[in-house]
Amino acid sequence: MTVAMVSAGANLAAGVAIGAASLAGARVPASLRCTTLPNIGFVYFDFNPTEIALSRNAVQKTNPSPGRGGGRRQTQKIPPLSIGISKVIFEGLDTKLRCDTLLTWTNPSAGFLGQLLSAAMGKNLKTEPPELTFQWGPPMIGFMYTVVLQTVSITYKRFTSAGIPIRAEVTLKMNEKPSLLGTLPQNPTSGGLTGRRAHTVAHGESLQTIATSNYGNPNAWRRIAEVNGIKDPTRLRPGATVYLPNPDELDQRSGR
Repeated sequence: MTVAMVSAGANLAAGVAIGAASLAGARVPASLRCTTLPNIGFVYFDFNPTEIALSRNAVQKTNPSPGRGGGRRQTQKIPPLSIGISKVIFEGLDTKLRCDTLLTWTNPSAGFLGQLLSAAMGKNLKTEPPELTFQWGPPMIGFMYTVVLQTVSITYKRFTSAGIPIRAEVTLKMNEKPSLLGTLPQNPTSGGLTGRRAHTVAHGESLQTIATSNYGNPNAWRRIAEVNGIKDPTRLRPGATVYLPNPDELDQRSGR
């Protein structure tokens, strides 16, 4: 089992537990968490957001048409969902620690822990900002997105006599990373290509039988596996959801 699989499993378990607690009536605050090294952390909001702004613009392209009426505009791809949360309030003696964690998550250097792990592993872990999970409430009917922080704006509002911040106002801007755990139905690969359909795996089905019934070509199973990030097709389970690529995506890699 890889580190990525362990991280994904931990994140799923956390999401389900938070969702169950919310449905049971517990007060579970909105939060951001990271379950991957070297950026592991959890930042909760003392006061839940009063507004969450979501925006997305479809990218379109005009295809030439020999008929009357000229070209026809078709959506080619969908850019990441932009998520904005304004004026979140942090309070308490751990206010600056949580704010520093947010700032660290915007930095590929991963902070002091990242530098220590880089030295210990003999690798440079400075790649890109880590993937986080923003959650408030249960998945699907609440908010649960895999995101990357784009902007963190912090204004400290109150301090102790010793100069320790105990209240801050935070504004966040995030971009969604497509994920099967997301609130909105998303394609699990980047780019959000249109024309894909969701398919629920039935008992006795395999990627090969799904490819044959949908495309008439059993070799298309490879492209289905690639789209869904399936590393081991033998572990496909009944009830799982797989996304079927549109016909234009079935290139030489799938045997078309």
